[in-house]
Amino acid sequence: MQFQKLVALSVAAIVAGCAQLPSQTGSGKPALSHSEAQAQYQKGLAAYRENRHDAALGDLTQAVASGQLRSADMVAARKHLAFIHCSAGRELPCREQFQAILQAEPDFNLAANEANHPQWGPVWRSIKGALDEKRAISQAGSTNATPAQQKLAEGVKDYEAGRYKEALEALQSSLKAGLPARADELRAHKYAAFSYCLTQRTRQCRAEFRQLFAKDASYELLPSETGHPAWASIYRSEKTAAQKKADAEQKAQAKKAVVPSNADAGRKSSKQ
Repeated sequence: MQFQKLVALSVAAIVAGCAQLPSQTGSGKPALSHSEAQAQYQKGLAAYRENRHDAALGDLTQAVASGQLRSADMVAARKHLAFIHCSAGRELPCREQFQAILQAEPDFNLAANEANHPQWGPVWRSIKGALDEKRAISQAGSTNATPAQQKLAEGVKDYEAGRYKEALEALQSSLKAGLPARADELRAHKYAAFSYCLTQRTRQCRAEFRQLFAKDASYELLPSETGHPAWASIYRSEKTAAQKKADAEQKAQAKKAVVPSNADAGRKSSKQ
């Protein structure tokens, strides 16, 4: 149940929010005016781009603490603070900055090259993935959800409670009923695979991962899920096999696309 604990901790931290440094002086006046905060923010970004991370950390922290930044600039400042902390191996403050961003803007996303960065990417994907997972399951269990989605939410709830038999029944029912979104289908297969692996039914676990990757060969578990000893090796082997198959199909399609063009070129030359 380590993953559920990580999800609960991440979501709880987001809901509770991260404590900011005082934005006012003892006289009740803002520590920085809006223009001063913007100048400090720009100064911090410039220092970050020049790889002067210590200077950037000080400037951006002051700008954030002032409470005078525009919302978009506040997000950008916190993002760069997270990058600085993770680059220095300080995971906790890195995590706190990302959590503060998602508290303010739950739909925020890093750019692809940022989300896959080796130093802060895993931390970001863990926090963002846990929040998105929680939101999706909550929506699936709402009164506006379809019967299939409600079964999915029921299955995940049973899984988190360790009721794996009941979880599998609900998850399979949700798939048979027809989930409206591909993301929900993948989620159902994922939790079914987890449930089978945790009850030592390796063949069924593998089959669920195989069905998942047949629908999305690029699918990835959350960083907090990938290393679980019950399914890590099965997940990796099925993902590798699915990726090889997808690559082979892509090469075959590319080869087919080249053949007609070569044939056309041959016909043109014979006419000449």
